[in-house]
Parts: sequence; C-alpha cells; structure tokens
Amino acid sequence: MISSKENKNSFLLLLVPLLMIGMILQIVQLPEIVSQNRPDFLMLFILFFAVQSRKFTYTLEISWVVGLLLDLTTGAPLGINALIISSQIYLITTQFKNFHKYVMFQQMIIVGIVNFLVCILGYWIEHIIGQAYFEMQFLIPAVSTALFWPFIYIICAILCSTFSIEIYDKEKAD
Repeated sequence: MISSKENKNSFLLLLVPLLMIGMILQIVQLPEIVSQNRPDFLMLFILFFAVQSRKFTYTLEISWVVGLLLDLTTGAPLGINALIISSQIYLITTQFKNFHKYVMFQQMIIVGIVNFLVCILGYWIEHIIGQAYFEMQFLIPAVSTALFWPFIYIICAILCSTFSIEIYDKEKAD
C-alpha cells in the first residue's frame, strides 16, 4: 500500500501554470477603469505558495524573476515590478511568520496594507526616475488585491488538494 506521504506531488506542478495564468491576467488589455484597478495576481499566487507550502524555499528568487519578466512584458522600468512583488512577499513571510494561521479577514487586511505600502514605494521610485506622474489611485488596487485574496486562496487550495500537493493544515499546524 502506498502511503499518502509518498504520493504527494511537487508544488511546481501547480505553481508554474498559475504563474503563467497570473502573467496573462497582468498583461491582458482591459478597459481603462478595470486595468488601473486590477489586483496583483502574480503576487497573490506566489504568496499562497510562500505561506502554505512547506517545501517552497526560493520565494524571493522566484518573485524577483517573475517581476523581471513582468517588467519585460509590460515595458516598465526594469526592476520596478520585481522590487514590488518581492518586497511584498518578503514583508509578509518575514514579519508574519504565522500568516497561514490567521483568520481570512486578518490575512486580507495584511495583504491590503502591505500591497498599499509597497506600491507607494514603487510609485515613488517611478516618480523619481520620471516614469510616473501624480495620481491618487493607490487605494483601489490595494483594496482589490485584498478582496481577491480569499478567492485566490480557495482556488489554489482546491487545486492543491486535487493534485495532491501538500500544504499547511491550520488544525494540524503548531
């Protein structure tokens, strides 16, 4: 009989296709009002695996590479999206060690606040190098990212259970 530990698949089986879907969602042309307020799907997908997978150790490296790919595909200044995505992942994984144990509402608040603060930093850097102009639309994308976190979490959790990918269980974790 095969034990359940031997039958677990790698999280890369699910992470790579989700990152491709997230990249498509980030670069697809939408109406202007929707594209200005779209959530940060790539960060949400990486964040799920960063806080839920026990074997995902290269979170910052993968988030940096994904951010650089997003910079190259969107024509943003090289490194801006890489800095934004990896900073968010770094802040959440280092400052909130038990993020996977928090209630979903608390997770949404943390994701929204960290997204808001890091996007202000990214906007400030873009403004210094002359790539951005003054706009006060930081709050809506941060709120939409926070509101999409439960949906991304549920979808990824269902996909992990479907493909037998091991994630933290809130009841079994310390």
